[in-house]
Amino acid sequence: SKNNQTFLSASALNSAGIIPNNRYNRYNFTVHNTTNLLNDRMTLDLGASYIIQNDRNMINQGVYNNPLVTAYLYPRGNDYQDMAMFEHYDTVRKIYLQNWNGLISELVGQNPYWINFRTPRTNKKHRYMLNAGLSYKFTDWLNLSARIRIDNSTNTYQEKFYASTSMTLTGSNNGLYGVQESNYQQTYGDVLANVNKRFFNDQLSLAANLGISLSDMKQNMIGNKGPIDENLIPNVFNVMQINRARLVPEQSGFHDQTKSLFSSVELGWKSQYYLTLTGRNDWPSMLAGPHSNKSSFFYPSVGGSWIISESFTLPKQIDYLKVRGSFASVGLSFPRWYANPKYVWNEKNRQWSNQTTYPVYNLKPERTDSWEFGLQTRLFKHFNLDLTYYTTKTYNQTFDPKISASSGYSNMYIQTGNVSNYGIELAASYNNTWGKFSWSSNYTLSINRNKINDLVTAYVHPQTKTLITIDKLDENGIGDAHFILKKGGTLGDLYSLSDLQRDSNRKIYVDQNGKVFKNTNVEDIKLGSIFPKSNMAWRNDFSWNGLNLGFMVAARFGGIVYSATQANLDYYGVSETTAKARDNGFVSINNGQNYINPETWYTTIGGSDGIPQYYTYSATNIRLQEASLGYTFKKNVFFGIGELSISLVGRNLLMFYCKAPFDPETTATTGNYYQGIDKFMMPSTRNIGFNIKLKF
Repeated sequence: SKNNQTFLSASALNSAGIIPNNRYNRYNFTVHNTTNLLNDRMTLDLGASYIIQNDRNMINQGVYNNPLVTAYLYPRGNDYQDMAMFEHYDTVRKIYLQNWNGLISELVGQNPYWINFRTPRTNKKHRYMLNAGLSYKFTDWLNLSARIRIDNSTNTYQEKFYASTSMTLTGSNNGLYGVQESNYQQTYGDVLANVNKRFFNDQLSLAANLGISLSDMKQNMIGNKGPIDENLIPNVFNVMQINRARLVPEQSGFHDQTKSLFSSVELGWKSQYYLTLTGRNDWPSMLAGPHSNKSSFFYPSVGGSWIISESFTLPKQIDYLKVRGSFASVGLSFPRWYANPKYVWNEKNRQWSNQTTYPVYNLKPERTDSWEFGLQTRLFKHFNLDLTYYTTKTYNQTFDPKISASSGYSNMYIQTGNVSNYGIELAASYNNTWGKFSWSSNYTLSINRNKINDLVTAYVHPQTKTLITIDKLDENGIGDAHFILKKGGTLGDLYSLSDLQRDSNRKIYVDQNGKVFKNTNVEDIKLGSIFPKSNMAWRNDFSWNGLNLGFMVAARFGGIVYSATQANLDYYGVSETTAKARDNGFVSINNGQNYINPETWYTTIGGSDGIPQYYTYSATNIRLQEASLGYTFKKNVFFGIGELSISLVGRNLLMFYCKAPFDPETTATTGNYYQGIDKFMMPSTRNIGFNIKLKF
């Protein structure tokens, strides 16, 4: 009705992955009501959602419980149907056992079908969200609003490893069982006063708000895990079956809370000049405690813009022209537990361990200062251009410098470092219509550079008072491929810690038996940065008489990736590369001066401890990111029922250029120091969908 609107929705998503017995299901139920009261001065907004979600055998990467490992390494001369018969009945134990016979035992190798069907990992999640909002309009320029949102969920994670699963994983011939129950609670509320008024015959505009907010997050997890007692029944999965002497109890949790006071003011003059000021002060619970010398942090911003086309009469080719600039300083509290170190339970000794982290004093929030300048214009009625330049500096970063802490402590954290970023973002578009035909074209370009200005310089050790300067920090990685931070470098620099042994002329050394040797006593060898030099995308959409066609080409230029998968495929001799080498009968090195046996060569440079520079590839790629074709039947055409739209949509359809053996855009983590690395990661997939939409 005019004063009351209610919305109900239900949706279901059911998907099966390309790995057998991989599932993901989600069911959403939502109700939303908006009511206008007191002659439309008051608005009440209420909503609720309930979500049921479950998944099974979600695959990321790595070697544990990953069926891709042995599926990729399976001997090419063997029949895959033998592998598909993944279990056989044992008449002695009277249960089904894994059919593998230790075919590949390295890398925790098991029959991939057994991994899929007899080591299931499942999540069952129930989530509900409630929200309420109330606003009151005191005048046509002043209103007050209050909101609250509750987001709670419970999750049950189970892993059931059947008897004859690798003992490395179970520790028992009868299998393993683990269960975790976790609860997550988040509450957010705010009160906001808004002002929107014009003065001096509408020449001066004021838009301002003042508010307070509270964010409260809690998480608790408790669980039990362990091998099934070998004196009990195999493949019966409950906590009573777990061997009591080897039971691994788990419990963790946290409670974070942030209180905030914030405001913003935007002044406009003659719809030409605008000045925006914002300020926010946060009191996060991570700053509480005796080790932090601050209980809150304040971060301001100031921005200005000028619509030049409103101030001057520009050439007719320029329809609109605006310039802008801003400065912002953002604070970020350090991770929890730093101000109040925690004890860790040692299951092996069944006791609490001593605090192994040296207490950190005078903790400060991390700070990022950024400047941004931009230009926006419309030309010749159909062209739009938006250009932005930005530069940022981040300091007071908290990290482990891997220096000697003190007697009784294994490590210590310090706050220092200085990293800068700068970049350019460009968006250009063209839109036009000729009768029933229209064309829209959009191009985007982004370029970013980062630089480590300082790691640790003249840092005073809190106990010994000695000055510490560090220009290099090893953040590890995988095998001999490590992310190493160096002053003057970038956060994404990847190095190799090994090479082939070389002679005095820097040629690969080959002994009299035709063998080559790995050398780990080398200086760090820089392979490159995982970060791209630029990213681009070009999208085009065409429409004619109800028919719609669109496509987008995306490109990444620069950067490197490392494939531990390819290194292992070569080591086991199951890659196309090794097949070609065997066909040739040799591998040519040192510009054709030496010919090496393929097995000798690839077992030296490949494997889990392979030499990274031989498995580092350019991340440059160009692809058809998306394409769509559709037709819309008007209501009068579709029997007067409604407007019917039918479309065929495809994503990640085609690689025009890619030299890496895997998709460089896929990643197994959002962390800083594992991107660009592939270790039996799920391959990217082509997605083709068919959509039908009926609008009444």
